Parts: sequence; C-alpha cells; structure tokens
Amino acid sequence: MQAWFHTLQGSYWTNAGAIGLGIVATAAIIVGLNALIGQPGIAVGAIITLFIGNPLSSLTQPKEFLPAPWGDVGQWLVPGASGTLLRDLSYFPDAATAFPWLVLAGWATAGAVLIAVGHFRNAPAIADI
Repeated sequence: MQAWFHTLQGSYWTNAGAIGLGIVATAAIIVGLNALIGQPGIAVGAIITLFIGNPLSSLTQPKEFLPAPWGDVGQWLVPGASGTLLRDLSYFPDAATAFPWLVLAGWATAGAVLIAVGHFRNAPAIADI
C-alpha cells in the first residue's frame, strides 16, 4: 500500500508496526477468548471486533459524525484504534498517537493474559509424587 500504490505516507516501518500491532491485538483477543471459553470465544471475539468494533471505528467518517458517545467508544476498540493510528501516522504526522498505540498494546496484552489463563486453566493438574 505504501510503495506500490502510494496510499500510505510517512515511515514504512512505523506504518508496518502499526498494522502489525493491530493484527496482533485482534488475533490475541480472539485466541485468548478461545483459550478461555472454547469455541464460543471465537464468536465472541468476532462480535467484539467485527460487529461492534468496525461500525464504531470511524474509519469512513470522523468520529464526531457518530452519535455521542459512540465515536469515542469506537476508539477504545481495536479497529478504531488501528485505523486512527494509521491515518494519523500517514496523513497527520504532527497528531498525538500515544492513545491508539496504548489501546492496541492494551488489547494485545489482554489477549496474551487470556491465552495464559486459558492455557493454565485447561492444563491437567500435575500430581505431587
């Protein structure tokens, strides 16, 4: 998207890091929910990211165009944070980007915690000999 189509501007590595963190955050929360509650976790993760996160992400319009407070709520979800981060990095380089980075890192961390909790909960207990 950056080198071939020239859609994205700015640093390639920063944009790649933002895209990668968005993918990691989405995957971690879905895998973590799957580890914690089983197959229904995949559906819960998809509902959170696709059916709730995408419409509230404000990727096609400014967040102020959504009814209050939904535009701000969408920025706390992975699609909204990753879209805002990539847009700010490409087209508004002077904009503050700490908030979307922290939101994505928080979702990735929450997913990693869910993965660990689900793994250890499902692991058989080791018998003391």
